[in-house]
Amino acid sequence: MRSPGRRIVRHLASRDPTGEREALERRWLDRLDLRPELAALVTADAATEESYHRWLRYKQGFSPALVRMFLSEERIPMRGRTDWPILDPFSGAGTTVIECARQKVTAIGVDALRSMVFLTAARLAREFPPLPKLDASSSWEEVATQLKAPIHRAALMLAVGRRHTSAGKPNSKAAPLHPELVEMATMMSEDLRSPLPVENRARVGDARELTEVADGSAGGVITSPPYLSRHNYAAIARPYEDVLSFWEGRLPRSVAIASQVRASPACALREAASRAEVGGRVHAAAAESAENLRRIGESSLASRVAAYFADMFDILGELHRALRPGSPCWMVVGGARLKDVYIPSDLILAEVAGAAGFRVESVRIAREVTATRRKFASVGHVAPRESILVLRRAGAA
Repeated sequence: MRSPGRRIVRHLASRDPTGEREALERRWLDRLDLRPELAALVTADAATEESYHRWLRYKQGFSPALVRMFLSEERIPMRGRTDWPILDPFSGAGTTVIECARQKVTAIGVDALRSMVFLTAARLAREFPPLPKLDASSSWEEVATQLKAPIHRAALMLAVGRRHTSAGKPNSKAAPLHPELVEMATMMSEDLRSPLPVENRARVGDARELTEVADGSAGGVITSPPYLSRHNYAAIARPYEDVLSFWEGRLPRSVAIASQVRASPACALREAASRAEVGGRVHAAAAESAENLRRIGESSLASRVAAYFADMFDILGELHRALRPGSPCWMVVGGARLKDVYIPSDLILAEVAGAAGFRVESVRIAREVTATRRKFASVGHVAPRESILVLRRAGAA
Protein backbone atom coordinates (compact mmCIF):
# COMPACT_ATOMS: atom_id res chain seq x y z
CA MET A 1 0.00 0.00 0.00
CA ARG A 2 1.34 3.45 -0.93
CA SER A 3 2.03 5.63 2.08
CA PRO A 4 -0.13 8.75 2.70
CA GLY A 5 3.03 10.87 2.52
CA ARG A 6 3.67 9.68 -1.02
CA ARG A 7 0.10 10.56 -2.02
CA ILE A 8 0.51 14.04 -0.56
CA VAL A 9 3.73 14.62 -2.52
CA ARG A 10 2.02 13.49 -5.72
CA HIS A 11 -0.96 15.76 -5.03
CA LEU A 12 1.32 18.75 -4.46
CA ALA A 13 3.34 17.99 -7.58
CA SER A 14 0.16 17.73 -9.66
CA ARG A 15 -0.80 21.27 -8.67
CA ASP A 16 2.48 22.84 -9.73
CA PRO A 17 3.02 24.72 -13.02
CA THR A 18 3.45 22.53 -16.09
CA GLY A 19 3.16 25.06 -18.92
CA GLU A 20 6.78 24.99 -20.07
CA ARG A 21 6.96 21.21 -20.16
CA GLU A 22 3.55 20.94 -21.84
CA ALA A 23 4.65 23.37 -24.53
CA LEU A 24 7.90 21.44 -24.97
CA GLU A 25 6.09 18.12 -25.41
CA ARG A 26 3.72 19.69 -27.94
CA ARG A 27 6.57 21.27 -29.94
CA TRP A 28 8.15 17.87 -30.41
CA LEU A 29 5.06 15.63 -30.61
CA ASP A 30 5.13 15.21 -34.39
CA ARG A 31 8.93 15.02 -34.56
CA LEU A 32 9.53 12.09 -32.22
CA ASP A 33 10.81 8.98 -33.98
CA LEU A 34 9.48 5.89 -32.20
CA ARG A 35 12.11 3.15 -32.60
CA PRO A 36 11.36 0.26 -30.20
CA GLU A 37 13.89 -1.91 -32.05
CA LEU A 38 16.58 0.27 -30.49
CA ALA A 39 15.62 -0.71 -26.93
CA ALA A 40 18.28 -3.43 -26.75
CA LEU A 41 20.94 -1.06 -28.09
CA VAL A 42 20.65 1.53 -25.33
CA THR A 43 21.49 -1.08 -22.67
CA ALA A 44 24.72 -3.02 -22.14
CA ASP A 45 23.11 -6.44 -21.73
CA ALA A 46 24.48 -7.83 -24.99
CA ALA A 47 28.03 -6.70 -24.15
CA THR A 48 28.49 -9.72 -21.86
CA GLU A 49 28.67 -11.93 -24.94
CA GLU A 50 31.27 -9.98 -26.91
CA SER A 51 35.04 -10.20 -26.62
CA TYR A 52 36.72 -7.37 -24.71
CA HIS A 53 33.37 -5.85 -23.74
CA ARG A 54 32.59 -8.89 -21.59
CA TRP A 55 35.39 -8.06 -19.16
CA LEU A 56 33.44 -5.31 -17.41
CA ARG A 57 29.87 -5.81 -16.26
CA TYR A 58 28.64 -2.25 -16.38
CA LYS A 59 24.92 -2.28 -17.07
CA GLN A 60 24.73 1.53 -17.18
CA GLY A 61 26.44 1.60 -20.57
CA PHE A 62 25.06 1.02 -24.06
CA SER A 63 25.53 -1.84 -26.49
CA PRO A 64 28.55 -2.21 -28.79
CA ALA A 65 25.94 -2.75 -31.50
CA LEU A 66 24.90 0.90 -31.13
CA VAL A 67 28.48 1.95 -31.91
CA ARG A 68 28.47 -0.29 -34.98
CA MET A 69 25.15 1.23 -36.06
CA PHE A 70 26.60 4.73 -35.62
CA LEU A 71 29.70 3.92 -37.67
CA SER A 72 27.65 2.30 -40.42
CA GLU A 73 24.85 4.87 -40.62
CA GLU A 74 27.27 7.79 -40.54
CA ARG A 75 29.54 6.06 -43.06
CA ILE A 76 32.61 6.49 -40.93
CA PRO A 77 35.44 4.63 -42.69
CA MET A 78 37.69 2.03 -41.10
CA ARG A 79 40.74 4.21 -41.33
CA GLY A 80 42.82 3.46 -38.24
CA ARG A 81 44.39 6.92 -38.50
CA THR A 82 44.56 9.68 -35.93
CA ASP A 83 42.77 12.35 -38.00
CA TRP A 84 39.26 13.18 -36.77
CA PRO A 85 38.83 10.44 -34.17
CA ILE A 86 35.47 9.55 -32.65
CA LEU A 87 35.04 11.12 -29.21
CA ASP A 88 33.18 9.83 -26.16
CA PRO A 89 33.30 12.41 -23.35
CA PHE A 90 31.54 10.04 -20.91
CA SER A 91 33.43 6.89 -21.84
CA GLY A 92 32.56 4.92 -18.69
CA ALA A 93 32.90 1.24 -19.52
CA GLY A 94 34.83 2.13 -22.67
CA THR A 95 32.26 0.78 -25.12
CA THR A 96 32.91 3.45 -27.76
CA VAL A 97 36.70 3.36 -27.46
CA ILE A 98 36.91 -0.44 -27.53
CA GLU A 99 34.31 -1.07 -30.22
CA CYS A 100 35.88 1.55 -32.47
CA ALA A 101 39.21 -0.21 -31.97
CA ARG A 102 37.61 -3.51 -32.98
CA GLN A 103 36.25 -1.81 -36.10
CA LYS A 104 39.63 -0.18 -36.92
CA VAL A 105 38.39 3.33 -36.19
CA THR A 106 40.36 5.74 -34.02
CA ALA A 107 38.61 7.03 -30.89
CA ILE A 108 39.28 8.98 -27.72
CA GLY A 109 37.48 8.45 -24.41
CA VAL A 110 37.23 10.87 -21.51
CA ASP A 111 35.83 9.99 -18.11
CA ALA A 112 35.90 11.45 -14.60
CA LEU A 113 36.58 8.08 -12.94
CA ARG A 114 40.18 6.88 -12.93
CA SER A 115 39.17 3.24 -12.60
CA MET A 116 37.06 3.30 -15.77
CA VAL A 117 39.89 4.90 -17.73
CA PHE A 118 42.38 2.35 -16.34
CA LEU A 119 40.15 -0.58 -17.33
CA THR A 120 39.61 0.83 -20.81
CA ALA A 121 43.37 1.18 -21.29
CA ALA A 122 43.92 -2.39 -20.05
CA ARG A 123 41.94 -3.78 -22.96
CA LEU A 124 44.47 -2.26 -25.33
CA ALA A 125 47.22 -4.52 -23.96
CA ARG A 126 48.95 -6.86 -26.41
CA GLU A 127 49.15 -9.96 -24.20
CA PHE A 128 48.27 -11.45 -20.83
CA PRO A 129 51.38 -12.93 -19.13
CA PRO A 130 50.74 -15.71 -16.59
CA LEU A 131 49.71 -14.52 -13.15
CA PRO A 132 52.23 -14.98 -10.33
CA LYS A 133 51.54 -17.88 -7.98
CA LEU A 134 48.86 -16.75 -5.53
CA ASP A 135 47.48 -18.15 -2.30
CA ALA A 136 43.82 -19.05 -2.86
CA SER A 137 42.92 -17.79 0.60
CA SER A 138 44.49 -14.34 0.18
CA SER A 139 42.48 -11.14 0.47
CA TRP A 140 42.44 -8.80 -2.48
CA GLU A 141 44.82 -6.49 -0.64
CA GLU A 142 47.32 -9.34 -0.21
CA VAL A 143 46.98 -10.26 -3.88
CA ALA A 144 47.42 -6.62 -4.88
CA THR A 145 50.87 -6.48 -3.30
CA GLN A 146 52.06 -9.20 -5.72
CA LEU A 147 50.73 -7.69 -8.95
CA LYS A 148 52.93 -5.33 -10.94
CA ALA A 149 51.73 -5.57 -14.55
CA PRO A 150 48.82 -3.20 -15.37
CA ILE A 151 46.91 -6.01 -17.08
CA HIS A 152 47.16 -8.17 -13.92
CA ARG A 153 45.99 -5.27 -11.80
CA ALA A 154 43.05 -4.80 -14.14
CA ALA A 155 42.18 -8.49 -13.69
CA LEU A 156 42.10 -8.04 -9.92
CA MET A 157 39.95 -4.91 -10.18
CA LEU A 158 37.49 -6.76 -12.39
CA ALA A 159 37.43 -9.82 -10.12
CA VAL A 160 36.71 -7.64 -7.09
CA GLY A 161 34.03 -5.81 -9.05
CA ARG A 162 32.30 -9.10 -9.84
CA ARG A 163 31.94 -9.74 -6.13
CA HIS A 164 29.65 -6.72 -5.90
CA THR A 165 26.17 -6.03 -7.19
CA SER A 166 25.50 -3.84 -10.20
CA ALA A 167 24.90 -0.99 -7.72
CA GLY A 168 28.41 -1.40 -6.25
CA LYS A 169 27.33 -3.11 -3.01
CA PRO A 170 29.04 -6.28 -1.65
CA ASN A 171 27.27 -9.41 -2.85
CA SER A 172 26.97 -12.00 -0.09
CA LYS A 173 26.36 -14.73 -2.69
CA ALA A 174 29.45 -13.97 -4.75
CA ALA A 175 32.10 -16.58 -5.48
CA PRO A 176 35.38 -16.36 -3.51
CA LEU A 177 37.99 -14.01 -4.90
CA HIS A 178 40.48 -16.57 -6.21
CA PRO A 179 38.07 -18.41 -8.58
CA GLU A 180 36.81 -15.06 -9.86
CA LEU A 181 40.37 -13.91 -10.52
CA VAL A 182 41.28 -17.14 -12.34
CA GLU A 183 38.14 -16.88 -14.46
CA MET A 184 38.89 -13.25 -15.32
CA ALA A 185 42.51 -14.06 -16.21
CA THR A 186 41.37 -16.88 -18.49
CA MET A 187 38.82 -14.65 -20.26
CA MET A 188 41.28 -11.80 -20.71
CA SER A 189 44.02 -14.11 -21.96
CA GLU A 190 41.65 -15.61 -24.54
CA ASP A 191 40.64 -12.22 -25.91
CA LEU A 192 44.18 -10.85 -25.97
CA ARG A 193 45.28 -13.66 -28.27
CA SER A 194 43.73 -11.40 -30.93
CA PRO A 195 44.79 -7.89 -29.80
CA LEU A 196 42.66 -4.95 -30.86
CA PRO A 197 43.88 -3.67 -34.25
CA VAL A 198 43.83 0.02 -33.26
CA GLU A 199 45.35 1.33 -30.03
CA ASN A 200 42.75 3.90 -29.04
CA ARG A 201 43.11 5.87 -25.84
CA ALA A 202 41.20 7.13 -22.85
CA ARG A 203 42.06 9.72 -20.25
CA VAL A 204 40.69 11.17 -17.05
CA GLY A 205 38.95 14.47 -17.66
CA ASP A 206 35.91 16.70 -17.34
CA ALA A 207 33.39 16.72 -20.18
CA ARG A 208 32.65 20.39 -19.52
CA GLU A 209 36.23 21.35 -20.30
CA LEU A 210 37.75 19.16 -22.99
CA THR A 211 40.98 21.08 -22.88
CA GLU A 212 43.03 18.41 -24.67
CA VAL A 213 40.62 18.17 -27.60
CA ALA A 214 41.43 20.78 -30.25
CA ASP A 215 38.77 22.81 -32.04
CA GLY A 216 37.24 20.91 -34.96
CA SER A 217 39.40 17.85 -34.36
CA ALA A 218 36.75 15.16 -33.68
CA GLY A 219 35.07 13.32 -36.53
CA GLY A 220 32.03 12.32 -34.48
CA VAL A 221 30.68 11.82 -30.98
CA ILE A 222 28.76 8.88 -29.57
CA THR A 223 28.14 9.02 -25.86
CA SER A 224 25.67 8.76 -23.01
CA PRO A 225 25.78 11.38 -20.24
CA PRO A 226 24.87 10.10 -16.77
CA TYR A 227 21.14 10.13 -16.18
CA LEU A 228 19.47 12.39 -13.66
CA SER A 229 17.95 9.80 -11.38
CA ARG A 230 18.61 6.20 -12.19
CA HIS A 231 22.12 5.45 -11.00
CA ASN A 232 24.75 6.50 -8.49
CA TYR A 233 27.73 6.18 -10.80
CA ALA A 234 30.31 6.89 -8.13
CA ALA A 235 28.93 4.09 -5.93
CA ILE A 236 28.85 1.68 -8.89
CA ALA A 237 32.54 2.32 -9.58
CA ARG A 238 33.64 2.36 -5.93
CA PRO A 239 34.89 -1.29 -5.82
CA TYR A 240 37.15 -0.59 -8.80
CA GLU A 241 38.23 2.78 -7.41
CA ASP A 242 39.13 1.19 -4.05
CA VAL A 243 41.43 -1.39 -5.64
CA LEU A 244 43.08 1.13 -7.95
CA SER A 245 43.68 3.43 -4.97
CA PHE A 246 45.67 0.65 -3.30
CA TRP A 247 48.40 1.18 -5.91
CA GLU A 248 47.94 4.78 -6.96
CA GLY A 249 46.79 6.33 -3.70
CA ARG A 250 43.61 8.22 -3.10
CA LEU A 251 42.98 11.55 -4.73
CA PRO A 252 42.97 14.68 -2.56
CA ARG A 253 39.54 15.10 -1.05
CA SER A 254 38.54 18.06 -3.23
CA VAL A 255 39.49 16.17 -6.41
CA ALA A 256 37.80 12.98 -5.26
CA ILE A 257 34.55 14.81 -4.55
CA ALA A 258 34.66 16.51 -7.94
CA SER A 259 35.15 13.16 -9.66
CA GLN A 260 32.22 11.70 -7.78
CA VAL A 261 29.77 14.41 -8.68
CA ARG A 262 30.92 14.62 -12.27
CA ALA A 263 30.25 10.92 -12.54
CA SER A 264 26.78 11.29 -11.03
CA PRO A 265 24.70 14.35 -11.90
CA ALA A 266 22.30 13.29 -9.15
CA CYS A 267 25.02 14.84 -6.94
CA ALA A 268 25.25 18.25 -8.57
CA LEU A 269 28.52 19.93 -9.38
CA ARG A 270 27.11 23.08 -7.88
CA GLU A 271 25.03 21.74 -5.03
CA ALA A 272 24.74 25.16 -3.40
CA ALA A 273 24.22 27.11 -6.63
CA SER A 274 21.37 29.59 -6.55
CA ARG A 275 18.88 29.99 -9.36
CA ALA A 276 20.45 33.31 -10.26
CA GLU A 277 23.83 31.68 -10.85
CA VAL A 278 22.53 29.08 -13.28
CA GLY A 279 19.21 30.56 -14.33
CA GLY A 280 20.49 32.23 -17.47
CA ARG A 281 21.68 28.90 -18.86
CA VAL A 282 18.84 26.61 -17.83
CA HIS A 283 16.09 25.71 -20.29
CA ALA A 284 12.66 27.01 -19.21
CA ALA A 285 11.28 23.47 -18.83
CA ALA A 286 14.25 22.51 -16.66
CA ALA A 287 13.77 25.63 -14.54
CA GLU A 288 10.08 24.79 -14.16
CA SER A 289 10.97 21.26 -13.04
CA ALA A 290 13.42 22.60 -10.49
CA GLU A 291 10.92 25.14 -9.21
CA ASN A 292 8.29 22.44 -8.75
CA LEU A 293 10.72 20.39 -6.69
CA ARG A 294 11.35 23.43 -4.51
CA ARG A 295 7.61 23.88 -4.03
CA ILE A 296 7.32 20.41 -2.49
CA GLY A 297 10.30 20.94 -0.20
CA GLU A 298 12.98 19.24 -2.32
CA SER A 299 15.37 22.21 -2.54
CA SER A 300 18.52 20.10 -2.73
CA LEU A 301 17.10 17.98 -5.54
CA ALA A 302 15.92 21.12 -7.30
CA SER A 303 19.46 22.54 -7.25
CA ARG A 304 20.77 19.28 -8.65
CA VAL A 305 18.34 19.40 -11.56
CA ALA A 306 19.24 23.01 -12.38
CA ALA A 307 22.95 22.26 -12.13
CA TYR A 308 22.64 19.16 -14.32
CA PHE A 309 21.13 21.07 -17.21
CA ALA A 310 23.54 23.97 -16.73
CA ASP A 311 26.40 21.49 -16.99
CA MET A 312 24.88 19.92 -20.09
CA PHE A 313 24.74 23.39 -21.65
CA ASP A 314 28.52 23.64 -21.13
CA ILE A 315 29.11 20.09 -22.35
CA LEU A 316 27.14 20.52 -25.58
CA GLY A 317 29.03 23.73 -26.21
CA GLU A 318 32.32 21.89 -25.78
CA LEU A 319 31.23 19.11 -28.12
CA HIS A 320 30.19 21.64 -30.75
CA ARG A 321 33.61 23.26 -30.46
CA ALA A 322 35.47 19.95 -30.67
CA LEU A 323 33.59 18.55 -33.66
CA ARG A 324 34.59 19.01 -37.25
CA PRO A 325 31.88 20.86 -39.23
CA GLY A 326 29.27 18.46 -40.58
CA SER A 327 30.14 15.74 -38.07
CA PRO A 328 27.53 13.72 -36.16
CA CYS A 329 26.85 13.56 -32.45
CA TRP A 330 24.70 10.74 -31.07
CA MET A 331 23.72 11.05 -27.43
CA VAL A 332 21.79 8.45 -25.41
CA VAL A 333 19.78 10.29 -22.75
CA GLY A 334 17.20 9.32 -20.18
CA GLY A 335 14.25 11.24 -18.78
CA ALA A 336 13.21 11.16 -15.15
CA ARG A 337 10.35 11.44 -12.71
CA LEU A 338 11.73 12.84 -9.47
CA LYS A 339 9.32 12.97 -6.52
CA ASP A 340 6.52 12.79 -9.10
CA VAL A 341 7.89 15.76 -11.06
CA TYR A 342 8.14 14.73 -14.71
CA ILE A 343 11.36 15.84 -16.44
CA PRO A 344 11.56 15.30 -20.24
CA SER A 345 15.36 15.35 -20.38
CA ASP A 346 15.53 14.20 -23.99
CA LEU A 347 13.53 17.14 -25.31
CA ILE A 348 15.20 19.67 -23.02
CA LEU A 349 18.62 18.53 -24.21
CA ALA A 350 17.51 18.52 -27.85
CA GLU A 351 16.66 22.22 -27.55
CA VAL A 352 19.81 22.97 -25.55
CA ALA A 353 21.77 21.28 -28.36
CA GLY A 354 20.01 23.48 -30.89
CA ALA A 355 20.97 26.56 -28.87
CA ALA A 356 24.57 25.32 -28.81
CA GLY A 357 24.68 25.29 -32.61
CA PHE A 358 23.73 21.71 -33.45
CA ARG A 359 21.15 20.71 -36.01
CA VAL A 360 18.77 18.24 -34.34
CA GLU A 361 18.11 15.59 -36.97
CA SER A 362 15.97 13.28 -34.86
CA VAL A 363 14.95 12.21 -31.38
CA ARG A 364 14.73 8.43 -31.55
CA ILE A 365 12.63 7.00 -28.73
CA ALA A 366 14.11 3.62 -27.81
CA ARG A 367 11.93 2.81 -24.82
CA GLU A 368 10.13 4.15 -21.78
CA VAL A 369 12.14 3.83 -18.58
CA THR A 370 9.20 3.24 -16.24
CA ALA A 371 6.56 0.54 -16.47
CA THR A 372 3.60 2.91 -16.12
CA ARG A 373 2.51 6.13 -17.72
CA ARG A 374 0.93 8.90 -15.70
CA LYS A 375 -1.32 11.73 -16.76
CA PHE A 376 0.63 14.91 -17.37
CA ALA A 377 -1.59 17.98 -17.57
CA SER A 378 -3.29 18.32 -20.97
CA VAL A 379 -0.64 16.30 -22.81
CA GLY A 380 -2.08 12.98 -21.71
CA HIS A 381 -0.34 10.01 -20.14
CA VAL A 382 3.44 10.06 -20.40
CA ALA A 383 6.47 8.21 -19.05
CA PRO A 384 10.14 9.24 -18.95
CA ARG A 385 11.86 8.10 -22.13
CA GLU A 386 15.25 6.71 -23.04
CA SER A 387 16.15 8.30 -26.35
CA ILE A 388 18.95 8.79 -28.83
CA LEU A 389 19.49 12.38 -29.89
CA VAL A 390 20.92 12.47 -33.41
CA LEU A 391 22.67 15.82 -33.78
CA ARG A 392 24.98 17.33 -36.36
CA ARG A 393 27.41 20.18 -36.16
CA ALA A 394 26.44 22.70 -38.79
CA GLY A 395 28.74 23.43 -41.71
CA ALA A 396 30.32 21.52 -44.55
CA ALA A 397 32.81 18.77 -43.77
